[in-house]
Amino acid sequence: MSRLLPLILERRKPGRIRPDLGAFRSSLAELGDPQRRFPSVIIVGTNGKGSTAVMLDAVLASHGLRTGLYTSPHLVRVEERIRVAGEPLESDELAHHLAALDRFDELTFFETLTAAAFLAFADRDIDCAVLEAGMGGRWDATRAASSEVAGLTNVGSDHGAWLGESREERAADKGSALAAARFAVLGRQLEPELVPLVGAPEALAASDLVRVERLTPRLVGATWQDGSAEIALPLDGSHQLHNLQLALALALGTVHLEWLETLDPGAVKAGLDRTVWPGRLSSHRVFGRRILVDCAHNAEGTLALADHLAAQPVLYHLLFSCLDDNPVEAMDRSLWPKVCNVVVCPLEDDRAMSLERLHAAFPDCRSAPSVRRALALLPDPVLVAGSVRLAGELLASVEEAT
Repeated sequence: MSRLLPLILERRKPGRIRPDLGAFRSSLAELGDPQRRFPSVIIVGTNGKGSTAVMLDAVLASHGLRTGLYTSPHLVRVEERIRVAGEPLESDELAHHLAALDRFDELTFFETLTAAAFLAFADRDIDCAVLEAGMGGRWDATRAASSEVAGLTNVGSDHGAWLGESREERAADKGSALAAARFAVLGRQLEPELVPLVGAPEALAASDLVRVERLTPRLVGATWQDGSAEIALPLDGSHQLHNLQLALALALGTVHLEWLETLDPGAVKAGLDRTVWPGRLSSHRVFGRRILVDCAHNAEGTLALADHLAAQPVLYHLLFSCLDDNPVEAMDRSLWPKVCNVVVCPLEDDRAMSLERLHAAFPDCRSAPSVRRALALLPDPVLVAGSVRLAGELLASVEEAT
């Protein structure tokens, strides 16, 4: 990795969000407004944004579009966040774009990477971009792209200090991204009582645009107005069925805006067959062990994970850790009944949750001073969950992935 990446990013303001896009928009204007040189889709929500984005990107690319994909956070390398034609930027290319942003001292870490993504996409002359919002919808830096197609996965309990303590406030915050789009879609995981609160009366329900049903445990039948396909669901978990439905509904939005001529069943199947998204119930070989890794890091994510575990023929042993702002008590209530042994460990992060609080959440658990030593304490099969940081530490040592 270029030495320039950490040097430029480390000094950026640690604030996770700020209620003002003025400075960010001004910086983009000085750079020639690169975000205006390509159309884009924005995906907002609490969980499932990245999975929906990567599936949509694959579908659009399989139709011949040169796509840009922007996601966050990264698991192992920061370059993962910005992809063109399915490939992460090279370190030197990202460093080049970050260097152009070095003079804008007021930008946050996330704003800096978002601007770098816009610069890279404009420089690479993409046909369209798929943007995963970082947090919320009203003040997220991805909003500067003025995306014409927008989707909302769900509204959960995360980030109340920034987005509002009530579900109504969080729904309105995320919904602002949909209200600004020409084609907006609500995912099936959005509770019906929240729909009026989103503030996007013209938004369509994904379930009205695309019908999906399981044909076998992994094979899905998808039907839309002009076509249908039998698809091997690329990501495990019943919640991914809803993310797939939203991705296909958003793809229909690009047809509506004439970015695509039609949604071709063969291209849909081919694109999804090539979809890979590590850390979402994915299996890997690490330190000589086969482990299951999931990025579930909040109350809703661990509920979805618990539902998946309940349907499995084996009982997993859990390696768990999280950051200090995660609702560990709620996560414990979901996961503890669905696993056997639990080992907790600290994370290499300034915001890591203390071992004392982890122990309090998981009574009778064991602890270890590192991820590697924690893994050694558990018999097979092992599940790793609780934090994107934890998943990243394990995936950095992958020997072989399936």
